[in-house]
Amino acid sequence: MALAAAGVAATLCAGFPLSAQAATGSFTYTVYGHQRIINGPADGRCYTVGNASGDVSNNTDQDALLYTGRNCTGDIARSVSAGDTDEDVAFESVVFGS
Repeated sequence: MALAAAGVAATLCAGFPLSAQAATGSFTYTVYGHQRIINGPADGRCYTVGNASGDVSNNTDQDALLYTGRNCTGDIARSVSAGDTDEDVAFESVVFGS
């Protein structure tokens, strides 16, 4: 019986991811003249960054969607592909990957 329970537990654990996937690399942006960095951002997680404006560098392996509102709401201000940079972008939040 214990062996069967262990088999069921192993099957359940194997069927569900234990953690979110993270992008490799970093995303650099500017808030009030100060450079900020998000290292290894989680795929699909929204990062509220405040009043970011200026240049952005997406040195991750995931595309980034930049939103005009907090919590990835509002309009998409810009889409920055993996490995690309963009200039003069104003945004409040960003999500990577999916």
